[in-house]
Amino acid sequence: MAAKTRNDVLRVNMDPALSDLALAEARDALASGDWGPARDVLAETRRALEGPQWDRRSHRVRVLAEAVANSSWVERWQVLEPVNPDAALLRAQVETVRALRGSLAGGTGYHETAAEALDLCTHAAEMAPQDPTPWVVMLTLARAADRGRRTGHDEFWHRWQQMRGRDAFNRDGQHEALMYLFGAWCGSHEEMYDFAYWLAGEAPPGSPLAALPLVAHAEVYRTANLGVTRPRQSSPQAHWSRDLVTADVDRVLRSWLGSAIEPHAQADLDRNYLLHAMVYSGLVDTDETRALFDAIGSHAMRVPWSYTGDPESSFLYWRDQAFHATAARR
Repeated sequence: MAAKTRNDVLRVNMDPALSDLALAEARDALASGDWGPARDVLAETRRALEGPQWDRRSHRVRVLAEAVANSSWVERWQVLEPVNPDAALLRAQVETVRALRGSLAGGTGYHETAAEALDLCTHAAEMAPQDPTPWVVMLTLARAADRGRRTGHDEFWHRWQQMRGRDAFNRDGQHEALMYLFGAWCGSHEEMYDFAYWLAGEAPPGSPLAALPLVAHAEVYRTANLGVTRPRQSSPQAHWSRDLVTADVDRVLRSWLGSAIEPHAQADLDRNYLLHAMVYSGLVDTDETRALFDAIGSHAMRVPWSYTGDPESSFLYWRDQAFHATAARR
């Protein structure tokens, strides 16, 4: 197992499609104007034999939208298939990506784009009443619309309740809600932690929402070092070796990875958060850490590794440390 992992160190794959090869192919085809594969991979998430795969649906629509937000291919698809709920959802996500980018850039046309995105989300929700994904998209819109506003969040919580009523432990939806509560967006560290711990405690064993407190810890470290040059930044080891963090790492190992539940669509992203916390809390030389590196393979994620250095070199350094330590003892 270790040999396989160490052979992978020559290449880090930060593709947001992760290990979803069908999604990666559909994204590339859509970028060239062929929406057939995108139609197929989105329809599959609604019609799977075991029931709807909402986590994979949300993941796929995000990746597709980010890739084609600068083109008009999705608009053309929707014109040709106006009653297709997948085309409606992807169009809503694309317009939301544009609105979020405009909000971050301070663009003058942001409000018009956001209003159109909300109309499209509402239309997508009406076409598929049981689908939580349009409501997840609307949470992203709320985050952009309310940025910097600390009160008056009734509309956000209404959308969150609508999403939760359709899929109580929707991974993407709850992560969107947590991000909304970041101090950098619409909340505070206290609100963020309250929400993360409450939901992690509510979620059933095997739920990836167990990792929400680790996301909160990473956000606290990121904001504490904003604008600080790298040599003057606070020690990540000191931050992640606190008793609170190590207890959360242990809880995630037991309640999520200790379950036999099949990994969700964005498992590798959550594994990156867990691995990042483990290596900086001093757990690099453990069988659990090596097993996580094996599970991830080359799928390093820019976040959270970029919070503590160059993401690619940091990931590779700690991976080498994990397997070098065990090899040195042989």
